Amino acid sequence: MKRILRLLAIFVFLFSLAQTDLYAQKKSRKMIKADNAFNLEQYVKAAELYKKAYQKTKIRAVKAEIIFKQAECYRLSGNIKRAESYYKRAIKAKYPDVIVYLRYADMLRMQDDLAEAKIQYTKYIQLNPTDVSGEMGLKSCDFALKWKDLPTRYKVELMPLVNSRNSDYSPAFGNGEYTEMYFTSSRKGGLTDKIDARTGETFSDVYFTKINKKGKWSLPIVVAEPINTEGNEGSVALNKRGTVMYLTQCKVEKKKALGCGIYVSKRKGKLWGTPQLLQIKVDSNTTIGHPALSEDETVLIFSSDMSGGYGGKDLWMSVKGKRNRWSDPINLGPMVNTPGDEMFPFLHTDGTIYFSSNGHVGMGGLDIYKTSQDENGAYKLPINLKSPVNSSADDFSMIIEKDGERGYLTSNRDGGKGGDDIYQFELPPLQLALRGVVTDSKTGAIMTGIKVQLIGNDGTTNEVETDNTGVYEFVLKPLTSYEIVVNTEGYLNKSVNETTVGIENNKVFDIDLSVDPVKKEVILPRIEYDFNKFDLRTQSIADLDLLAETLKDNLNVVIELKSHTDYIGSNAQNNKLSQQRADACVAYLISQGIDAGQLVARGMGEKEPFVIETKDGRFKEGDVLTESYIRKIRFKKNREKANQYNRRTSFKVLREDYIPATTEEKK
Repeated sequence: MKRILRLLAIFVFLFSLAQTDLYAQKKSRKMIKADNAFNLEQYVKAAELYKKAYQKTKIRAVKAEIIFKQAECYRLSGNIKRAESYYKRAIKAKYPDVIVYLRYADMLRMQDDLAEAKIQYTKYIQLNPTDVSGEMGLKSCDFALKWKDLPTRYKVELMPLVNSRNSDYSPAFGNGEYTEMYFTSSRKGGLTDKIDARTGETFSDVYFTKINKKGKWSLPIVVAEPINTEGNEGSVALNKRGTVMYLTQCKVEKKKALGCGIYVSKRKGKLWGTPQLLQIKVDSNTTIGHPALSEDETVLIFSSDMSGGYGGKDLWMSVKGKRNRWSDPINLGPMVNTPGDEMFPFLHTDGTIYFSSNGHVGMGGLDIYKTSQDENGAYKLPINLKSPVNSSADDFSMIIEKDGERGYLTSNRDGGKGGDDIYQFELPPLQLALRGVVTDSKTGAIMTGIKVQLIGNDGTTNEVETDNTGVYEFVLKPLTSYEIVVNTEGYLNKSVNETTVGIENNKVFDIDLSVDPVKKEVILPRIEYDFNKFDLRTQSIADLDLLAETLKDNLNVVIELKSHTDYIGSNAQNNKLSQQRADACVAYLISQGIDAGQLVARGMGEKEPFVIETKDGRFKEGDVLTESYIRKIRFKKNREKANQYNRRTSFKVLREDYIPATTEEKK
């Protein structure tokens, strides 16, 4: 009996293995169509096929794999919200490849859920610390938060008359006057109504629009054959005269991935000739597209996944040489290209390259960057154009007019008409201003009718008078350094430097000017001393630096620096200590380049008690801090405060006829 039971158990086990193997074979047959569609980049079709395969299997590992592949289909076809949902499901289903955390984080970031994205990037870093993609994602989240809070001056607006409910993208100038535009669209009304299995939309065509007599963009019209075909027509670039078009065409053949290529068409009159394949040496079965043409038509930059790159799609350059032959492509290098995708280049007239990438630190999916060559011909580190040019979504295909202040870009951000949309952007003039109040440093009183001069390093000079509130104002220029000068009778000259170099956003510089009277004693409030010490404190040095700047603006004056002590100690001790304090100030000023002949050090000991100028706690205006006054103060803290008032240094102008020594005399 036991032998029979043992044989029965073996039979059941073998039958189970056979069933599992048979089921695995069925699963493979069900998924093979989905996998083939995916490999042909038919992502919409593949997603539906994976859905059917999921319904037919009960094996958990297979289910997890199918969920992940569905997520990939939605990501690659641009359905970010659904992709995020399926990556989350794949994690819950315990899909084993840790890449799922990176993909999930990317989708969260593209939907502006930065807090959750950072959590998922952190998980990916823990699981795969050797891949820098996780760290890049974390940095991107931090920068996105910063850039959203500090947007640039660009104004970005949707172009409702040009866009449709379908995808509209890749604008290109049609002439040198910027009054004509070509772009790509998958809207209905093109040359075919067939659906692209990659996107789920109609095959894309090239459309044309121009500015009408009212200054508005006209209703777009589809460009006729042979520019458009039954396949996909993508990004285009035209020469300045609008007579030569470089366009991306993706040929369609059933069950074959033929890839995309760059074609050239020439216009005669109003008719475009049959596009001819661009004669550039590339690998077979290589996809190239997104052409960008230099103004002199000798440089072509494009995107391709050909071998020899840095991963994904890279930017490459070809130069037209003798007999109009294009050189072998040159990769733009690791400063520009990344393991991600670099696409949609635009070559500005000044040599700047604008392009889109998902491999550099950015705000979301594709971000727009710019780069240029240094004096050695190497490309500089690309600059992210930040918000509002970039968003958490895909932002790409920026084109810019010659002056660099207006142009167009593509984005699938929220607020569009549907899918990808074309936006117009403009960079308003930088608004910079300077304002401040002029006051008397001794009394604190505002000074009205005082002339303030503004001197720019560009040779410009401007002058205004303070108003009845003591305020002066100037309009500033970008990329300029200025000197602000006050020169009024009875006061020492005062000058302050400021610059607008490096300022990219609108700004008002607030610079108040406190001028020192010539005839009055001016107390240097931060030059204070510890008990029985003459060492300069850190804050004292800061105040002496300001005095040094004033003396450099007033080379004809001689000042007296008077130092004081509290009453503690003998008269002889205090006289010696106060002289040491005055000497320390003079020595420091000389070390800062002040002529010794402008300085007189005088120790006053305890002979001149401080007089309170404005109420300060228990001290009232007019109180004289004599020894008898201080001894009557009950609290030790207030007694020390009074003594500190007395331990001070002040200065006053002795005369204004000093003649500085010449360089030869100093020697």
